[in-house]
Amino acid sequence: MFDSDEAFVAALQSHLGSALQTVASREDGGYEMLYTREDVTGRFTPADFNRIHGESLLADEPREDAENVFRAGALNFALYTFDTAVVLQFPGESGALFVAFDNDDVPLLPIVEVCTEWMQTRA
Repeated sequence: MFDSDEAFVAALQSHLGSALQTVASREDGGYEMLYTREDVTGRFTPADFNRIHGESLLADEPREDAENVFRAGALNFALYTFDTAVVLQFPGESGALFVAFDNDDVPLLPIVEVCTEWMQTRA
């Protein structure tokens, strides 16, 4: 378990290195930027993440609808791939998490495990 947001970001960096672009955490209806790489500062804002969250399957009602339709249990996270970035979005009981990183050849499973562990510490 992580004792701080900084420890969580450090764990992500241990897997992603300089590929990590940004980490944003949602609590109380708004996003807080936990980390932003210098060259992408300004590309991501808390308002952007709020908008994406509200329009995604991981928002409260759409997530419940998707879980009911697929009948495969809880929706754990969403993966978005773009030309230059991969974005992971995790829902949680009291918030959500976005992690963006360069679209490089990185091992996805360890990143998902770190994010899932962090989300469990926030529940």
